Amino acid sequence: MSGLHLLFPEVALSVMALGVMLADLFIAARHGRVLYHLGWIASIVALLLVGVTISDPARYQGVGTLWSVDPMSQFFKMLVLLTTVLCLLLGLEYEDLPPAHAGAFNALLLLSTAGLMFLVSAVDLLEAFVALELVSLSSFILVGFERSRSKSNEGAIKYFLFGAFSSAIMAFGISLFYGVAGTTRLIGLSRSLASNPVFLLAVLLILLGFAFKASIAPMHFWVPDAYEGAPTPVTAYLSIAPKIAAMAVLLRVFTILLPASALRLTGLLALLAALTMTIGNFTAFFQDNVKRLLAYSSIAQAGYIMIGIVAGNTLGLEGVMLYSFIYVAMNIGAFAVAQLVASQAPEGAGDRYGLSSFDGLAQRSFGLALAMAFFLLSLSGIPPLAGFIGKFYIFSAAVQSGHYWLAACAVVNSVVSVYYYMKIAYHMFFMPAPDQVPLRLGPYLCGGLAVAIAGVVIFGVYPEPLVASVQASAQYLP
Repeated sequence: MSGLHLLFPEVALSVMALGVMLADLFIAARHGRVLYHLGWIASIVALLLVGVTISDPARYQGVGTLWSVDPMSQFFKMLVLLTTVLCLLLGLEYEDLPPAHAGAFNALLLLSTAGLMFLVSAVDLLEAFVALELVSLSSFILVGFERSRSKSNEGAIKYFLFGAFSSAIMAFGISLFYGVAGTTRLIGLSRSLASNPVFLLAVLLILLGFAFKASIAPMHFWVPDAYEGAPTPVTAYLSIAPKIAAMAVLLRVFTILLPASALRLTGLLALLAALTMTIGNFTAFFQDNVKRLLAYSSIAQAGYIMIGIVAGNTLGLEGVMLYSFIYVAMNIGAFAVAQLVASQAPEGAGDRYGLSSFDGLAQRSFGLALAMAFFLLSLSGIPPLAGFIGKFYIFSAAVQSGHYWLAACAVVNSVVSVYYYMKIAYHMFFMPAPDQVPLRLGPYLCGGLAVAIAGVVIFGVYPEPLVASVQASAQYLP
């Protein structure tokens, strides 16, 4: 199989995941937390290996049998690995995860990350499908990891059923694709296929399969229950890593390999983007559980990111990459604060992730409340935070490509989102605290929050280094 050396970081991460699983056999259950450190170190090592491939493109970049490794794919791999590192930091301070199963938890998270890395480079539908299944199987188990909680079991079952349904749809689409094109490879396809109705049907079915992972409407119904039931580090991971990896594949397919304009699917993609952001924002209005609120927020964010794919121009490609980077920081930060607040909610408080748990947070920890406000304002797209820069790029790409109505819809949705984000801020700053016990911030969660707040604030005030990095990484093969 040619070009296997191009996937060295993915292979190394898979081996390290198996190593963590083996280490679990020799470490006593009471010392299980040590395995989180092994998983965290494995993700850091993989991140450094991706950095090596970027520094030596002549050796580690190119087109293999089923994959394409280029600056664009390496950029998204770094984002996926960065998400994994930060989520494992959250896991180190999430006390509800049983230490006896720490090895399985870390191995599953690392294998899911490896699957996403394979997915980002895929230029063959078979590799993309196998990578998606690796991610799905790992994710199904991670969502239901807290087996003693009924909501965790419910979320895992719903996620599994929707995942099986989307996999069947995608497999059928791939079979139609192969029947018409004679190959599952996305490179070098005949332009005449664009007018074949069966080929278009195949592409639509494959699109639905990717839409499931990216939580694009109408494949979003699993999101709120799965996010609410999953352990918070898993929720944070699912809200970011699979989404940006699926968006990377859609970006490669519908702007480079099979342009949406050539398939006459631009209007459909624009409609899906508008529908996704509108459903996410307007449904979030009615949520009193912060995890469910952020779940619908993540659906809306998928709609914003998809605008860059609809635009199909250079600015759109750079906008997707830029917004994905910023999205990692602001979403991880929001879930980190939610986890900390829930973990120290008073006894008998009911729903630990309810809005009432945030009452008077500014009185108990003003710095934490201020950080959460920054994350929420950035998600809303308020300047001078980084979320504004990301949305500015995305919306500008829509205007540049002539999709004025889509840009207007996105602006209206951004304004609407301020309401439900500020519901959390209202409880933090204007509601009385049930007690004056200060929150205890552990070192790992503190480190993750520091990275997130730095990304949101620094790149909002001084975005030039991030923009330059994105522009340098926006090169693609073949």
